Amino acid sequence: MQKRNTELKGLLKMVKLISADMDGTLLDSNKELSPELFPLIESLAEQGVRFAAASGRQYYNLEHIFEPVKDKMIFIAENGSVVFENDVNSFANVIDRETVQEIVKEIRKITGASPVICGLKGAYAESDEPELLENIKMYYRRYEIMDDILAAEDDICKIAVYDYVNAEINSHVPLLEAFGEQMEIAVSGEHWVDLSNPGWNKGTAISKIQEKYGISYEETMLFGDYLNDYEMMKTGKYSYAMENSHPQLKEICNYTAKSNDENGVVEAIRAYFK
Repeated sequence: MQKRNTELKGLLKMVKLISADMDGTLLDSNKELSPELFPLIESLAEQGVRFAAASGRQYYNLEHIFEPVKDKMIFIAENGSVVFENDVNSFANVIDRETVQEIVKEIRKITGASPVICGLKGAYAESDEPELLENIKMYYRRYEIMDDILAAEDDICKIAVYDYVNAEINSHVPLLEAFGEQMEIAVSGEHWVDLSNPGWNKGTAISKIQEKYGISYEETMLFGDYLNDYEMMKTGKYSYAMENSHPQLKEICNYTAKSNDENGVVEAIRAYFK
């Protein structure tokens, strides 16, 4: 306890909220967290600094990964559409049922793409094809394979597209053309595109948390690596693009952290609070 308090003794003056993406940021290439992360989160909590995991992943997936420290964290799930704290849903932005139907029908027309709709109870997919199923299991702890996902009885907060080819050049373009004016559309990985209600993204979620706790732009630190982190990076002064980040993300961030395989997030936090 004493060691952790000493380690972060410089916390008092500045940053009050730290938010970090998961895949490509907190998780290394083997999808593992640094063993130093949980003790660091505990140290931050002791000093009144809130730590948020901000991801396109499902809340139940994040909760499981961070089980030992989950009561000391905020979870921004489904790319900002859902926020949980202390196992309570702080807010969720639900997509209109007719809009869900329209988008799913359009995704079904795209060659090499498969829709996954994400609700408060779980995620729903129409195929158990091995590659898709492997990815669903990676990001969603609660899921169901259905003949028709539009029959799912749930409040849908995000529509994901798994692209077997390349999300940025295959699925993203037609979806942007069809729904770019009415939906928030983000490429969240090489094979994933996420759609949510307009104006709702990781950045929106951070703004809600800042407002709730009276935390300013100057008191916020952020870490990310991909395009679904873009808006989040604009919400804080201490915005760090990982060394392995998408070039467009590096352009808007104020700082660079070492790569996700070099414990970049933990090292940057410790360096700041020396």
